[in-house]
Amino acid sequence: MGQEKELVKFVAKEWNAGGAINFYGSRKPRSFIIEVTISTEVRGELLQQAVEKTLQRMPYYASTFVRKKGLYYYADNDLPFVVTESEKPRVIGGETTNYHMLDVTFWKNKISFAMFHGLCDGLGFNRFIEAVLYHYFCLKDGKAYSDEGIWTENIPYDPAERADPFAEKTKVDTKELKKLAGGDKRFRLPEFANYAGPTMYSMPLRIRTEDFIKWCKSVSASPAAGVSAIMTQAVARECDVQEGVIMSVLPFSLRKFLHADKTFKNCASAIFLPVKPADARSMSTGELAARQREVMKAQMGEEMAKLLSSSINIIIHLGKKLPGHFLKNKLMAMGETHPQDTFFIDYVGGLKTNDYTDQITEVRYLNADPAFGSSFVIMNETAGYFYINFTQNFNSDRYYLAFVAILDELGIPCEKLPFESFLNPEVELPPEQKR
Repeated sequence: MGQEKELVKFVAKEWNAGGAINFYGSRKPRSFIIEVTISTEVRGELLQQAVEKTLQRMPYYASTFVRKKGLYYYADNDLPFVVTESEKPRVIGGETTNYHMLDVTFWKNKISFAMFHGLCDGLGFNRFIEAVLYHYFCLKDGKAYSDEGIWTENIPYDPAERADPFAEKTKVDTKELKKLAGGDKRFRLPEFANYAGPTMYSMPLRIRTEDFIKWCKSVSASPAAGVSAIMTQAVARECDVQEGVIMSVLPFSLRKFLHADKTFKNCASAIFLPVKPADARSMSTGELAARQREVMKAQMGEEMAKLLSSSINIIIHLGKKLPGHFLKNKLMAMGETHPQDTFFIDYVGGLKTNDYTDQITEVRYLNADPAFGSSFVIMNETAGYFYINFTQNFNSDRYYLAFVAILDELGIPCEKLPFESFLNPEVELPPEQKR
C-alpha cells in the first residue's frame, strides 16, 4: 500500500463574496485565458522576474482558496509562482501550479495568462497583466519605461485593493428588480437548441482604434454600444426574428458606484440592451448605436448600479445561509440554467502598454465555455487596435461574416485574424476542509 500524499493546507481568511457565484454550477469551471503575442521570442527567465516583481507589489494575485462548510475563502499562498514554457495552457488551482489561481506560460513569441474567474474579474486581471508586461519589457530592453497608469511600486499599497463590496449584505427592493427583468421574451440563437458540448471556437478580427473611434464619434455612440448595434443587426439579418427582443448583455464594473475603485476582486454586474427586431431592421446602424449608448448610460447611473449589485448580493447572502455545499450550489448556479442573453458584449477595456506599444502584435481573449451555450463578442483596445473576438460553442461563422459585412458598409476597414478551436482547462477547486 502506497502512502497517501498529504494535502497542502492553507489558512482561510476573508470570505469571497464578490466571486462566489463562479465556484458553483453543474460542472467544474474552466480558466479564462488572455494571449499576448509580442514581436520577439519570449525570454522565460525575464518573464519569471517580471512576474515576481509584480507579485512583490500585489501579492494577493498569488492567493488560493479554502472551502469550509460549502463557502470559499481567500488564503495566502507563499508557494513559488513558476512561469513555464508550454504550448498548451495548464490546469490551474491544483498541484501543477502550486495551488495558484493564476498561471503564466509562454511559447515562442506568445505569453498566455490564465485565471480562475473566482479570483478576480477582467479589470482586475488586466491590472496584473499590465504590470507583468511593463516589468518584462523594462528588463528585456534595459530601459525604465513610463509606468503611468500601471500598478508598480510607485503606487503605495492601500488595503482597499482587497476590498469586497459584496461581503456586506445590502437591502433590495424586489419590486424594482422585477421591473428591471422586463417581460419581453429574449431571442436565443437557434444554434443553442441542440447544444453539443464544450468545444469553443475563436473567430477574431481587429479594427484600427482611430477608424472605429472616428465612426463612434460621428454617430454619438461609444465602442461597446457600436459593437452591440452591429452584432444586433447581424443577428437580425441571419435569423428570422419576429417576436420578443434581441438581447445583448454587457458586463460592466461597479467599482465607481460601490466606492471600491481600487479593488482587484470581482466587482461587476451587467447591462441589458434589448432591441425589438423591427427596430434592428428599420434603424440605421448609427441610429441604433446612439440609442444603445443612451440605454447604457441610463443603466450606469449610481441608483441603477446599486440596484443591479443588490440582485447579485441577495443571491450571495441567501446562499451563504444555506447549509451544505449541495444547497448552495443549487441556488447560486441558477443563472446558468436560465440564460438571459442573445449574445454577450464583453468589453474588458484595454491593456496599457505605454512606450512599448509597437512590440505588442496581437491580443486574444479566450473565455471559458458557458453552460447551455452562448455567443461572446469579447473586445479590448490595445496597442492601437480594437481586437474583437467571437467566441462561441458552435462551429459557424455566419454572425462573424454578417458583422464584417456591416463594417464594410459603414466604411470601417477590418482585418480578419486566423480562426481556431480551443477548450480551456478545468480549474481544480479545493476540497472541503474539515478543520
